[in-house]
Amino acid sequence: MNLDHTVTINKPIQEVWDYVNDRDKLILWLNDFVRSEHLSGDEADPKVGDTSNQVYTQSGNEFTMLETITEFEPPRHIKLLMTSKMFDMEIVNDFEEVDPNQTRLYAGATFVRLGLLMKIIMAFSAKKKMQADHESQIEKLKSLIEAT
Repeated sequence: MNLDHTVTINKPIQEVWDYVNDRDKLILWLNDFVRSEHLSGDEADPKVGDTSNQVYTQSGNEFTMLETITEFEPPRHIKLLMTSKMFDMEIVNDFEEVDPNQTRLYAGATFVRLGLLMKIIMAFSAKKKMQADHESQIEKLKSLIEAT
């Protein structure tokens, strides 16, 4: 399953890149996000192979996803592999300068592996709702960036 959404943000590309990749701001726009725990690499100078734990909550329970940077081309492109016991997904964010004060952001998420429980959950979970939730998060991100 793929989820994707594109928005045009009225800010320069570097500002958009910096905001999207600021770990302290993830809680402001990612649903169910709790915290980020750095594991490897230089936080001030990220690169391919760096890892962190991303902690989320659902139904009052925390779960952790291991995040690995698989592609990193600032300020244009980042690809992450998010792995957990229940599923794995690839996250892609592409940034395109429309003009000096406008940036197009493509945000995509692709489920690359589903455990049995997640297959059952996904069978009963409407893709439309998941897509709407994804779009809502990205629209919220756009609003937050434009408000800075």
